[in-house]
Amino acid sequence: MKRKSTLLEAENLINGIRQGAYDKPERNFERISIIASVLVGKQLSAIDCIKVLMATKLAREAFKHKRDNIVDLAGYAEILDMVENA
Repeated sequence: MKRKSTLLEAENLINGIRQGAYDKPERNFERISIIASVLVGKQLSAIDCIKVLMATKLAREAFKHKRDNIVDLAGYAEILDMVENA
């Protein structure tokens, strides 16, 4: 069986099913940052929130390999680039 590209899988999620479910990443993470800022009592940016989710995936992967961790990490890296260059 041919190995599926994690980068292509992440790309399909970002620009496909998840965008339809959650809105464009830039807008979604702006909303996330507003809510997270209220919860922690400190101003967090969309970029801060993306990096926290990247850290979550890295911590999970450090415990045990799961393809979802790698795919989501690639996706968050792409979203980070999108938000930083918006």
